[in-house]
Amino acid sequence: MENQLPEHIEQDLVAGFTLTDPDDGFQRCKKISQTKYLFRCDVNGEVFEEEIDTDTIDKIEAIDGYYDSIEEVFEIYGNYNANMIIAECHFENICPMEIPT
Repeated sequence: MENQLPEHIEQDLVAGFTLTDPDDGFQRCKKISQTKYLFRCDVNGEVFEEEIDTDTIDKIEAIDGYYDSIEEVFEIYGNYNANMIIAECHFENICPMEIPT
């Protein structure tokens, strides 16, 4: 039998989120605009959420450790998906390993 996703994850998917990394806290993303994305991931039973606007973050800092340049991101993912990848890298940099209680 295939593993079922937790109900709150299923609800997010129905609401327009895309599962971007199921092995890392069920990381998921919802596109709000061409430059804004809402990311969520589960950390120690809590949901960490962050809205990221790629127009307001340091893109080079966001991709550091993942890609060599912004140009590389655009070459690999094209104009349509590059901003989402940049936002995802930023999110992965700020998502806590655990949420303090």
